[in-house]
Amino acid sequence: MNCPFLKETRVRSCSAAPVRMQIRNGLETMGLERCSTPAHTECVVYREHPEAAQAGECGACPHLQERLVQFCSVAPVTKFVPYSEASLSRCGDGAYEYCSLYLNFAQPGLSSVHSGDERDPVVEGIRVPRRLYYAPNHMWLDVRENGACHVGIDGLLARALKNISEITFATAKGVRRPSAALTLDGVTWPVTFPNPMLISGANLYLRRHPERLAEDPYGEGWLFEGWEAPSAKVREGLLNGAQAVAWMGQEAQRLTEFVHGCTARCEASLGPLMNDGGVAVADLAGQMQREELLRLLNEFFAPHAAWAQT
Repeated sequence: MNCPFLKETRVRSCSAAPVRMQIRNGLETMGLERCSTPAHTECVVYREHPEAAQAGECGACPHLQERLVQFCSVAPVTKFVPYSEASLSRCGDGAYEYCSLYLNFAQPGLSSVHSGDERDPVVEGIRVPRRLYYAPNHMWLDVRENGACHVGIDGLLARALKNISEITFATAKGVRRPSAALTLDGVTWPVTFPNPMLISGANLYLRRHPERLAEDPYGEGWLFEGWEAPSAKVREGLLNGAQAVAWMGQEAQRLTEFVHGCTARCEASLGPLMNDGGVAVADLAGQMQREELLRLLNEFFAPHAAWAQT
């Protein structure tokens, strides 16, 4: 499925011009150019190439080139991509759903942890998109029919580590396990997806806006993109569907119990809890001492995390 903002048009350009300009065909350009008429013989560029004079005496200029291109209709600067190279763009498959322009224009104001498909289940205020696969260290994987992959952190991890100040991408391109380092409250913590994939890029936008990782973990906050490698089982050992929903509920309950334990040990106030002793609130990590924060990270979000035995 193509992005709804992806459009097609035909453009013209002069192969002999020192600076290649692409002019879009349309009503606004009709009658304003001479390249497709006999008047092209008056063009200085045409006259500088006499070898083409005989071929261009009648009709269109022999240097006139026309081709089919695609472009984004909502991009601030229009960039024409040859139709033959469309497969290299994310606009022609489901990956466009992670484009910031699509997220902002398709559902303005809704690209957040609480947005998306209204049919997705919500567990303790945490959305669990059905199409995703989940790892035990609270990272998610989205695999499209053509093998395109995206990786990020899930809603529970985003809610707990809301105050992220810096993101460093530790994994280069190639068939590897996507890995990044998150810095919050003076602590740097690695997040690693357990299975290898063919990494083609990272979301460098997060370097300037690390807060988007927690604000929109299933959208603009994605971490890595790439492809399902033939030699790697990228979905191996992951949960999705009803199993993922049930697991998320168990994890939310386990997190609440963890916070209760911290409160009892530290004899602290009920800062991170509701007055009735309810669930842990957002930015839980920002309300914990360093020692308890490290315990939280190791308990729930360690790179080597495994599924709890039941």
